[in-house]
Order: sequence, then C-alpha cells, then structure tokens
Amino acid sequence: MKAPAGLTLYEHKESVCCHKVAITFAEKQLEPEIVNVSLERQGQRQPWYLAINPLGMVPALVHDGRPIIHSTIITEYLDDAFPDPPLMPKDPYWRARRRLWARRIEEGMHVPHIAAISFIVAFGHQFRARMNSPEKLQAYFDNIKDVRYRETIRSWYDSDLNSELLYQSLRAYHDFLHDMEATLREVPWLAGETYSLADIDVIPYLWRLSNLQLDFLWAKLPHVSNWFTRVTQRPAFKTAIIDVALPEWVDGMREAGSRAKPRLVEAVAAFDTVAA
Repeated sequence: MKAPAGLTLYEHKESVCCHKVAITFAEKQLEPEIVNVSLERQGQRQPWYLAINPLGMVPALVHDGRPIIHSTIITEYLDDAFPDPPLMPKDPYWRARRRLWARRIEEGMHVPHIAAISFIVAFGHQFRARMNSPEKLQAYFDNIKDVRYRETIRSWYDSDLNSELLYQSLRAYHDFLHDMEATLREVPWLAGETYSLADIDVIPYLWRLSNLQLDFLWAKLPHVSNWFTRVTQRPAFKTAIIDVALPEWVDGMREAGSRAKPRLVEAVAAFDTVAA
C-alpha cells in the first residue's frame, strides 16, 4: 500500500539509520516517495539536503512539507501518524525498555562503535581512495560542522585492524550482545512479548555486523541467534533491506570482513578469556 501523498523519505539504502525507518514503513505496508541521498558523493552535505536536515545526516522524512529528522524520532512519528499495526509496546514498562535500547544505540552503539567498525574494517580504503590529496581531505573535514563527529572520523582515518579504537568498539558490541541475550532469555522480543520498535532499532546494527562477517560475535548466544533469524525472516525485513540492497556495498563489506575475520576472531576470543 502506498503512503498518503506528501510523505517523502530521504535515505541511502545501506545506512543503518535508514534501515530502521525503511523497516518501519514496510511493517506498516506503506510506500513513501523515496529520494536517494548519495553518501558516495557527499549528497548529505549538499545545500539542497541541508535545507531539509541541517545536521547533514540521513534519513530525513518530510510529511506535508514538514521535515522530521533523527531515525528514532521518525519511527516513533510513523507509529503515531500511522498506528496500524502498532509498533510501540502497550505496557508502560516495556515502552520504557524500548526507549532504553534506543538511547543506548544513539549514545554509543552507532557513533562511535558501528561507525568505527564499518570504517576500519571495510570503508576506510574507499574513503582514502576518494580523498587522495591533502586538499580533498581537508575540504572534507572542513565541511563537517559537528566538531566531535569530525574529530571522530579523523581518528578512524588513522586506524587499522590493530587499532585500539576498533577493539573498544568490538568490546562494546560484545557486551551489548550479552545484554541482549540476558533480555531474550526472559522474553521473546527486546521489549516484551511482541515485536516492536525495539527490535527495529537494533536489527540494522546486527545486520551490518553480519555483512562484515562478524556474526561470530553472537554464535555462542543462542537467544540472540534465534532472534536474529526471526527478525531477518520477517517479510518486512526482506522488502525493506534484502530486496533493495546495493550489491557493491554488500559485496565490499563481505569481502573486507572475510579478510579481517581471522584477526578479529582472535581479538574477541580474548574478551571471553578475560571475562572467564
């Protein structure tokens, strides 16, 4: 079913934040007008897009001429504006738990952690190939208005598979996944008895790790493994993510992840050894 007129989603098909919004649309069987924002060409920092989202990040939703930004806010907006089927838990406690998962994602699991892992394992060599002169590199950094984000990207630029930044991010996901396992041991979904925005918040991050060949991170976590299978087999996930994936991005992540995997398996094994 198409969405009502006046609903436009600005996105990139391989952005984890855009995945959250795309899945939400698919679960509600709504098809907005889609405008692709080319991250490859820095489309998110072009004046036309900054007029919609001054933060220069995807996604952005425009509904009846009014922009809504931040993926978590967009998914809640969609659930309010198009409440069938509902994706927020009804119980106040589980609504709060969903918001805790969302907050944890926003305050660390996205930047720096999934972003650092993605850049250092897979995207760094492409970035360096594009920024092949000091002038291009400086112009790129000068165009990032958020000082914290700019300096974070600088730190990734100087990193490789031996970087402490990478291991900090892998450790963060190791701990995050163990917290998921503890929750899923008690209830079938991350915010209680029903599939919800909590599951939609988290699945893009595990999907990215899987594409990077890092699904060994939860191989020994049976409840997380079962949850991952159940979520990725939902028709909405196939429609929103699998069917529209960009082969050059996905293949590149998988190839880079395969090369890095032996070194990263060794690093993660050390986490478990220390914990024991």
